[in-house]
Amino acid sequence: MTFVHHVRSRLAVVSHPQRGRVLFGLVPQVLALLDWAVIVVLTVASGTAHDLARLGHAGAADRYLRLGIAAATLFSISAVSRGIYLRSQLERLALQIREIALTWAAVFVFLLIIASALGISDAPSRTVVLLSFVIGGTGVSLVRWAEQRALLRLPRPASLSRRRVLVIRQGDPRDAVNAAQTMEVHGFQVAKTIEVPSLWTKEAVADGMREAIDYVRNHPTDEILLATSWTDTSLIETVIEHLRVVPLPMTLVPDPVVSALLERPLVDLGHMRAVQLQRAPLTRTQLAAKRVLDLALTTMLLAMLLPALAAVAVLIVIDTRGPIFFRQRRIGFNAGTFRIFKFRTMTVLEDGPTIRQAEPNDERVTRVGRFLRRFSIDELPQLFNVLKGDMSLVGPRPHALAHDDEYSRLIAFYAARHKVKPGITGWAQVNGLRGATPAVDTMMMRVEHDLWYINHWSLWLDLKILLLTPLRVWPAMNAY
Repeated sequence: MTFVHHVRSRLAVVSHPQRGRVLFGLVPQVLALLDWAVIVVLTVASGTAHDLARLGHAGAADRYLRLGIAAATLFSISAVSRGIYLRSQLERLALQIREIALTWAAVFVFLLIIASALGISDAPSRTVVLLSFVIGGTGVSLVRWAEQRALLRLPRPASLSRRRVLVIRQGDPRDAVNAAQTMEVHGFQVAKTIEVPSLWTKEAVADGMREAIDYVRNHPTDEILLATSWTDTSLIETVIEHLRVVPLPMTLVPDPVVSALLERPLVDLGHMRAVQLQRAPLTRTQLAAKRVLDLALTTMLLAMLLPALAAVAVLIVIDTRGPIFFRQRRIGFNAGTFRIFKFRTMTVLEDGPTIRQAEPNDERVTRVGRFLRRFSIDELPQLFNVLKGDMSLVGPRPHALAHDDEYSRLIAFYAARHKVKPGITGWAQVNGLRGATPAVDTMMMRVEHDLWYINHWSLWLDLKILLLTPLRVWPAMNAY
């Protein structure tokens, strides 16, 4: 699996598309512009229709135009960055509708937060915003359905451009057939393959290069691909020296090890370029964006929930004796410790080397506590942890010190969860991995989801998880 693997992983790097493939490559940009135009038009139409129905005349359309442009721009940029316009995604209509709904909802949540924070006075009314949200989302979904039907009838990229290539390669000859089939799918045609012996000599290479030169001078050929080990620099230099006489581009296809390295980002080390093998999970800009989102949403939620939080505190005092809040040491970012805030739901306040997890019909859970735990209301005081900076709204759930020590010994990659701040909710929670973890296998699944979140973090992923939390976490059957 040498040359086949190279071809599959690096065809995008070695291809030089002709006009047909260039046009196909513009599909994402064209669809993004179409969505942009549809959203702007529907937003202005929604606002105008509302004014005509309520006021009897059209109002100031510029307000609706500004709203439409802002929503359309945010949606299109987000959709492009999330890969929604890739052909492989466009052909999956159910996935498209789900991604459109989540992205569209995230855009409007963001716009509402910004409008509230800046105190914009001439913003459209809530009715117009809601109308634009419903009509705009429906319109984009219908457009996507039409686009999907049209794209299914378009030819595959392979038929848009047939680049004839000559391949010079080392390795198992049986790989050549599979490699040719793989390249055919991606729009290449292997016109000829020249094998170089593993134990090559200059005479053998010279004979092969004479054959290559003779072929490209007498047959239409667009490119030469050299598929050999990058460590064999003598062979590479010898091939280049022989093929300087032909006016064709020549590309060195990476082997599996180099291919994996080329997927990693390049960084500057003085005057040198280096491959970054591991980066910080979030850049400074991403950390700042995540913190702004945390502060904006947390401030808004606390303002809305303070009366309810006060009512819960009163119920706890009436139900049993003891403090209102339960404070426990947890492991946070970079394995640092902090004290988490929760409403007290038990008659015990465990924070020692041994902590017994809650069980079904646990006698330690109070009457009010059972209700609070059932709907995760006991977690709401952690909004104060978010304000303090100990936690984020979204991230891996923090565990008590006793459990953290235990799982660190049992799961080799467990500590990687601490690369980001812990969260009130997370990717594992919205995928059903919530509550007690009596088995190591259950915790391993949770850790795998946490690491996936860390490796794929984006602001839109945070918003997606926040939107899914009320639907998938509250109420939950595995909370007790």
